[in-house]
Amino acid sequence: MNLGDIPRRNARRYPDKTALVFEDVRLTWSEVNSRVNRLVHALAGADVRRGDRVAILALNDHRYHEVYWALAKLGAIAVPLNYRLVEHELAALLDHSEPVAMIAGRGYVETAVMLRGQSASLRWVIALVDSTQGADDYEALLRAASPEEPAPVAESDDPFAIMYTSGTTGLPKGALVTHGNLESNVYNQAIADKADPQDINLTAAPLYHMGGLFMSTTYAALGCTQVILERFDAGQLLQTLAAERATVCLLVPTMLNMVLGDPATTEQDHGSLRLIFYGGSTIPVTLLRRAISELGCAFTQGYGLTETIEATFLTAADHVLDGDPDRERRLSSAGREAVNAEIRIVDERFRELPMGEIGEVQVRSPSVIREYWRAAEATRDAIRDGWFCTGDVGYRDDGGYLFIVDRRKDVIITGGTNVYPREVEEVLYGHPGVLEVAVVGLPDEKWGEAVTAVAVVRQGDEVSERELISYCDGRMAPYKKPKAARFVDALPRNPSGKILKRELRERFGALARSGAA
Repeated sequence: MNLGDIPRRNARRYPDKTALVFEDVRLTWSEVNSRVNRLVHALAGADVRRGDRVAILALNDHRYHEVYWALAKLGAIAVPLNYRLVEHELAALLDHSEPVAMIAGRGYVETAVMLRGQSASLRWVIALVDSTQGADDYEALLRAASPEEPAPVAESDDPFAIMYTSGTTGLPKGALVTHGNLESNVYNQAIADKADPQDINLTAAPLYHMGGLFMSTTYAALGCTQVILERFDAGQLLQTLAAERATVCLLVPTMLNMVLGDPATTEQDHGSLRLIFYGGSTIPVTLLRRAISELGCAFTQGYGLTETIEATFLTAADHVLDGDPDRERRLSSAGREAVNAEIRIVDERFRELPMGEIGEVQVRSPSVIREYWRAAEATRDAIRDGWFCTGDVGYRDDGGYLFIVDRRKDVIITGGTNVYPREVEEVLYGHPGVLEVAVVGLPDEKWGEAVTAVAVVRQGDEVSERELISYCDGRMAPYKKPKAARFVDALPRNPSGKILKRELRERFGALARSGAA
């Protein structure tokens, strides 16, 4: 499968069905395929060829999908960029990927033109909107090009995109995602979600990120309508959900928390919603229970990385609030292997561990990337004998359910004993005044690392350090209790919703060393 087949096939199967909805734009599958073909011919006419990289710097837009599909038909490689990055960070990614063109969205055209002046490879900027000197107008290019179907070029094993990982440590690496990687995930997710061609997918996650990409790819492949928000806003999401009668939506736990806290949740009609797909980071069971109770729809969780896409699923049938003890416990799991994936738990010597023992989670699947772009050493470190080393620590129970204990790099060693932050966080989320919390290890002369809670307090509540630490009494072993608590207005996160604990360790570790904490 070439991902460019999605609009072509849907134009044959559902020519008059609404394909893309964005703001006041509504396009059928026939119209979308025609626009995609025009873009293919416009790019080819400017000598963009198979294997060339084309960067995308934009907020969500219906044209973001068109660009993805046009590049797929052309055999070029998409390089979607995080629009939150500053100029020198973007320039570093351009130096690494060497795109020949950049497609820029609203608010980013001038940045793209400026970056072209700093890049040895970048020779062409296309403006989706707000065209300016030095950039060609996207719609004008389409009007001047042919709508004829181009000859197929890319194969399933060809690269589709370089997805720069938004990891919690170190600089981004370029995961080279193939058409086949995403195709494999389409099957896995469609089965797990019980997806249907009549579903309407509401996209609020950024399309430069794997979450927004794989969710929209799965439902677009089935011919579903895609309703697109420029960016996530809880109130706007709820209004759009009611207006468009969307049936499925991906929300990372942070988004879900914000939706539940928005007054519009009780005011807007969300009865059309069949399923919320969540992932991107671990979810507190207290938040999950509240979401199930208040939203009244089914839930599916997916576990995976940019490099693996979804490897396990906790399906709707697993989301039972009042089940037997095993089902209750499994609400905190990441579910079981996808149809087309394998999971194993290994020790530090890569020996597979038996059920119940904690070790590193590894994934083998057709959805796993073969390599990082121009990073042979990083590829060798990450992929061992076909297994991708996730860096996550976890175990499997006797039912095959995967439990993610924590990131290997986030495990706290205090007094020579391992403490898994997620276990402490689950307890702290039970405090009525805690909105969000992260637990990190900070340097300590006595203990090596001191368990430290960094919390966001609910608006209108007051929580003291002593109160938060005392709350843990009797709820966990004494050695796991935080020895200190710090309070912030918001926790730093990457685009997939993962808390950047490295930033917390740097910030509060520096304060501790200076004696200011």
